[in-house]
Amino acid sequence: MPLIELDMLIAFVNASDELHRTAVAVFEKIAEGELKNVVIPASAYMEYELVLRSRGYDENVIREDVESFRRIPNLGEAPLTSSVLIEASRLRERYRLSYFDSLHAASALSYDRTIVSVDQAYQTVAGLKAIDPRSLANDRLSKPSRKITGG
Repeated sequence: MPLIELDMLIAFVNASDELHRTAVAVFEKIAEGELKNVVIPASAYMEYELVLRSRGYDENVIREDVESFRRIPNLGEAPLTSSVLIEASRLRERYRLSYFDSLHAASALSYDRTIVSVDQAYQTVAGLKAIDPRSLANDRLSKPSRKITGG
């Protein structure tokens, strides 16, 4: 199964985000073991931290958010390695991806070649399968949410 990108992390913790319900449904499926071998790349945690810092959040909030993601059952982490950095550089040159999109794409390519994101930039990367999170959550969106710990 895939790697989860930043957009789902932001949507999960932000109840006013248009993808919030989708993110909750996806993370519920992960927690319950319906979606297997799902990981968040270390680069997404880095980007998450930078986004929250730019919005004025303090260290405690950022740390608690990341810790809450790490507590979600069945959710792993993809490390940021030198191989990922090298591949990300190649992806930036070839596809003109942003810095973080290139890191997430390179992580996904080194993990299982699949990424969950609404970002259209991933559609152009050869060998990478991009899955819209709404397609993973559709069967849950009509049901009441089972609250999971997070954000």
